[in-house]
Amino acid sequence: MTSVVENPIVVFEKGIYRPEPTRFWILDKELRGAVSKLESEGYIKKLSEEITADPELFDFMVSLHEKEIKKREEILKRDFPQIYEGTGKWDIVCKKVLLNPDVGIGGIRNFRNKPFKVRCLHLWTAYHLGDEDFKNPIGEFVLSKI
Repeated sequence: MTSVVENPIVVFEKGIYRPEPTRFWILDKELRGAVSKLESEGYIKKLSEEITADPELFDFMVSLHEKEIKKREEILKRDFPQIYEGTGKWDIVCKKVLLNPDVGIGGIRNFRNKPFKVRCLHLWTAYHLGDEDFKNPIGEFVLSKI
């Protein structure tokens, strides 16, 4: 069974296009449960503090957010050219969310500001498993603990 799935960044639902800034999701129930357990043990806060305190690590994590924005632009151009070039209300909404330089992985806003916002271990683990270009220390840590 595949443990992670990549979702489209735009979903057509009820006659409108809706932006989806989270590309990867964990499917495997056991893996999701194990990650949830780590979250309940306070690792979101601990990892947020560690990343905030380490300038090199902070910069690396910020660079992943920036890379995701560029990746979403590539995907939008390739898979949804009508939205990328469109000027309709929902085209603009999608671009405002997906191409906003302050909206990173999983829709995390203001990711360049400290403290670093881990927000969710599932998110970082899914990206770690879902795309070779998004291997990250949070995903590595989570996988080492479960």
